[in-house]
Amino acid sequence: MVAAAPSYEPLLSGETMIPDLLARHPHARRVLDRYGLRGCGGRLGPVESLNFFAATHGVDEQALLDELKATVEERPTRRAAGVAAPAAENVADTIYRRFFLGGIALILTAGATWGAYLLWQIGFAGKFTGVSVHHVNAHGQAQIFGWCGLFIMGFAYQAFPRLWHTDLVRPRLAVAAFALMLIGLALRTFGMIGGGSAAALITQTLGGLAHIAAVAIFATQIYLTFRRSTARLEPYIGFIFAALLWFTAMAVLDQWHTHRMMVAATRDELLWQVATWQAPLRDLQIHGLAMFMIFGVSLRMLPALFGVSAVSARRAWRAMWILAAAVVLEIAVFLVYRYSGRHAIAALLMIPWIMLAAGSWMVAAPLRLWRRPPVRERSVKFVRAAYAWLAVSMIMLLLLPVHQAVSGIPFSHAYYGAIRHAITVGFVSLMIMGMAAKVVPTLNGRDTRQLTALWGPFVLVNVGCFLRVSLQALTDLDPRFFAVVGVSGLLEVTGLAWWGAGLARIMIDGKREAAAQRVSTSPSPARIERTHIVADVLAWYPYTLGVFLDFGFTLLAHAALRRTLAATVSIQQASRLGDVDLDELLDALNAAVIAAREVASAQ
Repeated sequence: MVAAAPSYEPLLSGETMIPDLLARHPHARRVLDRYGLRGCGGRLGPVESLNFFAATHGVDEQALLDELKATVEERPTRRAAGVAAPAAENVADTIYRRFFLGGIALILTAGATWGAYLLWQIGFAGKFTGVSVHHVNAHGQAQIFGWCGLFIMGFAYQAFPRLWHTDLVRPRLAVAAFALMLIGLALRTFGMIGGGSAAALITQTLGGLAHIAAVAIFATQIYLTFRRSTARLEPYIGFIFAALLWFTAMAVLDQWHTHRMMVAATRDELLWQVATWQAPLRDLQIHGLAMFMIFGVSLRMLPALFGVSAVSARRAWRAMWILAAAVVLEIAVFLVYRYSGRHAIAALLMIPWIMLAAGSWMVAAPLRLWRRPPVRERSVKFVRAAYAWLAVSMIMLLLLPVHQAVSGIPFSHAYYGAIRHAITVGFVSLMIMGMAAKVVPTLNGRDTRQLTALWGPFVLVNVGCFLRVSLQALTDLDPRFFAVVGVSGLLEVTGLAWWGAGLARIMIDGKREAAAQRVSTSPSPARIERTHIVADVLAWYPYTLGVFLDFGFTLLAHAALRRTLAATVSIQQASRLGDVDLDELLDALNAAVIAAREVASAQ
């Protein structure tokens, strides 16, 4: 006589965890896949509740629950045989991994690490002109295209189609865009540091064209993906589309500016090009691309992820147009000032700077990030600190005339660079670190509550950023601060390496686990025996996880324990550890296998 397994069936509600639902009702995955779950979290999905899923994916929670209940109540003969596995994986499901891993590799080589080295050189020289401008700009393009650009592209390719409940247009083109970004970074870096030779110029030009092509592919794919969806135009999408425009304009201007620098016949011609066009380029890259993309993602994701207040659509649209006008005006006023030579015009820059501060406040104030959000999550502190650094950069920008008056320096390279660092590392990098620390574990089926809090990387990057901003500004008052400013770069690189190593390990493990699951689906034994390893049983018959959970093996709900502990324990050993009758457990497991086979044969 076969002993029946416990028949406990939890009530489906917004608090139901996705892994619990899919363990008992694998066929319900098709509903969640339709709303963007596809490719996320492995077979049992991410460790999050249904109400969290509904909020982050823009689905009406009650409608989702009703649809899931109807699917769960379907007669068994209508269920698919292999429903435990998610829909067949394609390149769009995991496209983010190559972009994120590439971004981590770039920040720890030509990005932050090279920047720290250059900073030490500046410190030893005792002046910011102590290193080649071509080396500085090569480092800068690695930061913008490699660090910021790759993470923006990876996040957009992965998240936006799912938020819009559609599929990415021509996902294979995303692989081409990634390859072009890496080729461009390599060619441009070697070309820019190779001097003014013809070979270096050709190499840099080819790299720049590769970047333009990659950005054009990316922007076109995202736009067409939105067009094919049923999503309506919302303020966050307006910010995203504006960011795509800035990205495209920036890629073209960057190539032209670098070319003009490399062909400059005299030092005066080189200095003119740098003094005139470097600032507008950085404005497009930072106040345009980075700020607009972060604001767009914040408007859509922060209320869902952390429970903060949402920004009203009317306020968000106004902020977007104010910020767009500010970026255009900031660039236009500066160029008019440079080409006219009239210093009085430079004073008009206060107008777009005030607009930048006002537009940023309109986005950030309703979020109230100065208060602790309702959701306790390890990434919250990164986001809160990022917005604090944004405020610091805006205040410093508005206080630039005061610094000029106090220091007696008409234009302070040190102070202006400190402003840029506050927003690039303090705002942009911390937002990348925080969002990735939340998104990557979720996509790989990890419970962030079981991971480290990342206090080490958080403290190191913030302390490093504080030292860099403060010490760099103080060099205008006392050149002895040059001697210690290099410490800031070392702290930032250490923090980024710490964070990046953990993130890379999660992605690599997730890829290996997915590959193991695909391989282990066949062949499977006709009957589960007491000597079989628990992890193997789950790989052969994923739907048996529900049986294990019913018998009290709740630790198996965690993906990390399924990969580690379950890989070393047999069914017999598990029954002893859980004080469960071995025969009842085996009978229940095999009954589930037989039932699934009967369903398959009935199809």
